[in-house]
Amino acid sequence: MADQMLVAIGGRTAWAELKNTINGSVQNRANEPTVVYAVITMDFQKPRFRIETTAQDLHLVRVINGDKSWRLRLSGNIEDVPESLMQDELRWYGAHLYRTIHRIAARDPAISLDIDDQGRLQIFADGERILWLRLDAKGEPYAFGAYSDETGSLSGPWTFQQGAIHHPTWTSSADGTWRASIRRLDLNVPLHEQMFVRPESEN
Repeated sequence: MADQMLVAIGGRTAWAELKNTINGSVQNRANEPTVVYAVITMDFQKPRFRIETTAQDLHLVRVINGDKSWRLRLSGNIEDVPESLMQDELRWYGAHLYRTIHRIAARDPAISLDIDDQGRLQIFADGERILWLRLDAKGEPYAFGAYSDETGSLSGPWTFQQGAIHHPTWTSSADGTWRASIRRLDLNVPLHEQMFVRPESEN
């Protein structure tokens, strides 16, 4: 099942060779602001990522990078990421869809796979399910969920392509209150430390 999926979305070799992604998407939300642009820089090699969200009168940044983590708030204040949120952020990273597909492709010995009684591909790490995937007849994921989330999210056709890598054109919460349409995807970009450095102040 995993092999079929990898063939459908670009091949095992291409996904195994990923070191990072930078994903730019337009996101539609039920609450104000209803449209934002988000850029997610995701390091697959160590638990480090940056999420920058912009809209009219909105600029938010969140960087998770060990003890150098920080965030830019709506108020314009730059502050440490609270310890109470760090574990949630790291769990999100641990179950990240595209990074987990990379780990499957790379045959990461720290994860295991099985198929549950609903026909979902499940991925486990440290004895805990970190992700499940529902695949269509071609092998493309059309729904996925992390950890104990049985509702999950939806993904559109994997027809956005960068190099050999196929990416879903859109993803959405199950109830549609959050939707994202990809606009740009960069792969294996040199992730300079400056991309994650905490600024002195918001310009």
